[in-house]
Amino acid sequence: MKICGRCDQTIQDDEEYTEHDMPSSSGAGITIYRHVYLCKRVDIQTAPASEIRRYR
Repeated sequence: MKICGRCDQTIQDDEEYTEHDMPSSSGAGITIYRHVYLCKRVDIQTAPASEIRRYR
């Protein structure tokens, strides 16, 4: 099963996709798959929505 690195949705067998190798100097690299046709990018959440941090 392949997951799109842009929209986090499953890439179906009949859909076109591209492969991007991401090498790593400290271990095995990864392959990122992306839909050929632009898909909606996932919103990035920078902090947990349910946690409130208090700083002193």
